Amino acid sequence: MTLEPGLTSVQSVDWSALSPVIGPVVGIVLMLLLDAALPRRAVARRGHDAIALLALVGSGGAVLWLAHARRDLATLCVPGGAGHLRSCSFESSTFTLTLQGLVVAGAIVCLLLAADGDGARDRAPHHLLILTVVAGALVLAGARDLITLVVALETASLPGIALVALRRDAPAAQGALTLLLTAVGSLAVLLLGVSLLFFATGSLHLDRINDTLSDPGLPAGVKAVALAGALLAAAGVGFKLSAVPFHLWTPDTYAGAPLPIAAFLAVVSKTAGATALVVLLSLGLSSMSGSWAPIIGVVAAVTVTFGNLVAMRQRIAVRLLAWSTVAQAGWVLLPLASAGDGTPTAVRQAVAASVGYLAAYVAASLAAFSVVVVLSRHHPAAEEHSIDAYRGLVRREPIATAVLAFALACLAGLPPGVVGLMAKVVAVRPLVNASMWPLAVVAAINVALGIFYYLRWAALMFAPTRGRAITWRVRPFEGIAIGASAASAVALSVWPQAIAGLLPTVLR
Repeated sequence: MTLEPGLTSVQSVDWSALSPVIGPVVGIVLMLLLDAALPRRAVARRGHDAIALLALVGSGGAVLWLAHARRDLATLCVPGGAGHLRSCSFESSTFTLTLQGLVVAGAIVCLLLAADGDGARDRAPHHLLILTVVAGALVLAGARDLITLVVALETASLPGIALVALRRDAPAAQGALTLLLTAVGSLAVLLLGVSLLFFATGSLHLDRINDTLSDPGLPAGVKAVALAGALLAAAGVGFKLSAVPFHLWTPDTYAGAPLPIAAFLAVVSKTAGATALVVLLSLGLSSMSGSWAPIIGVVAAVTVTFGNLVAMRQRIAVRLLAWSTVAQAGWVLLPLASAGDGTPTAVRQAVAASVGYLAAYVAASLAAFSVVVVLSRHHPAAEEHSIDAYRGLVRREPIATAVLAFALACLAGLPPGVVGLMAKVVAVRPLVNASMWPLAVVAAINVALGIFYYLRWAALMFAPTRGRAITWRVRPFEGIAIGASAASAVALSVWPQAIAGLLPTVLR
C-alpha cells in the first residue's frame, strides 16, 4: 500500500478559512496567561468572562464574514495526479459555515447561562473547557479527512467530562464517570472503524475514500471491509449523538452536570456529533449509501420512538429534557435514511433536511434550557426539580412562561412554534420523496408521542397554583440568554424559509 501523494510535504495554510477557529484558540491562550498572572482574583473572574465571550463573538463574526464573502475556501491540501484527486483536510463552504454558526450561537447562550452558576465558580477551567469544545466543533464542521475528523470530534467531546465534574458532588462524579466510560468505548469503536476504512481504501481524505469505494471493479472483500469500517465508525459517532443503543449515558450525565453544562452538551456537543456523522456518511461514504442508509433509518426510528416513550414517563425536568434530546437525535438522523440511491441530489437533500432540523432543535432547546436553568437557581430542589414546579408559573413570571411554552411548542412541532412544525415537515419530506412510507408513518406516530409530554409540561404553567409559585429576579446574563434564544426561535418561526430552504449549495 502506498501513501497518498503530498502527505510528506509541507502544506500551505489559508488562515481565512480557519478564521472561525482562531477566536477560541486565542481566547484559550489569553485566559491561560491571565490565570497565571492573576490567580483567584475578582478582576481575573471578570477578565475570564470578557475573554471567553469576546472569543466566541469574534468567532461568530468570522463566520458571518465568510458567509458574506460567499467563497468556498480550502486549506491543508495535497496535490492530485497519478489517479488521485486534489484533496484538502479542511474546507469552508455554506455547509461548514451553517454548522459553525449553530455551534457558536449555542456556545454563547450556554456561556451566559453558566456565568453565575455553581459549575463556573472556577472561571479559568470552566471557560477554557468550553472554548476547547467549541474549537473542536468548529474544526469538525470543516474536516475533510479521517484524522482531522477523529481529533476534532474528541476535542469537542472529552472536555465535556471535566465540565460535568466541575460541580464537585456525587451526582456530578457519577455523570462524569458515565460519560468518561462512554467516551473511551466510543473512541475505540471509532478508531477501529477508521482503521478498516483506511485499510480498505488506502486513503485518509474523504473524497478519495468515496472515489475509491465508487469503483465498480472494487473486490467484494474490500467492499465488505469498508462497510464494516463505515458501520463501526458511525457507531462510534452514534455514542456522541445519543442514538439508541448508544444513549445510556445521557440521562445520568445531564442530571449530574450543572444545568448550563447539560444545555451545552445538549446543543453544542450534540451538534458536533451530528456534524461528524453527516460529514463522514455524506462526504466519505455516499457511494455506499445503499448499504448504510437502511441501517441509519432503523436506528433513527428506534431512537426517536424509544426517546419519546421514556420521556413520557419523566417528571424531573432535566431528565425529561435529556430523553427529549435522545428523541430529537432520532429526528436529525431520520432524513439520512432517504440517501439510499447514492445520487448527489438525494444525498444533498438528506443532509439539508438533517441540518435544517438541527438548526430548529438548537434554537428551541436553548430557549427551553434557559428558563429551566433560571428556575433551578430559585427552587429548593435545584437541578432535580420536577415539572410540577412550573405549575401556575404564568401568574408570577409571564415572560418566562411565554418563552418556555413557545420553546416546547417548537419541540413538539405545534403552532405557534412554526419552526418546529416546518423542521418536522422538512425531515419527513425526503422520506416521502423516496417512498419510504414505513419510516414516514413512524415519524407521524412520534409527532403525537412528543406532543403528549411537551403539552403536559406547558399546561402545568397555566394550571391553578398549589401553594406559592416560584418567582425570581433575572440576572443580566440570564436575561440576555433567555432573550437571545427566544428571539432566534421566534425569528425562525416568522421566517421558516430559513429551515425549508437550508440546502448547502456545495456539499464537500
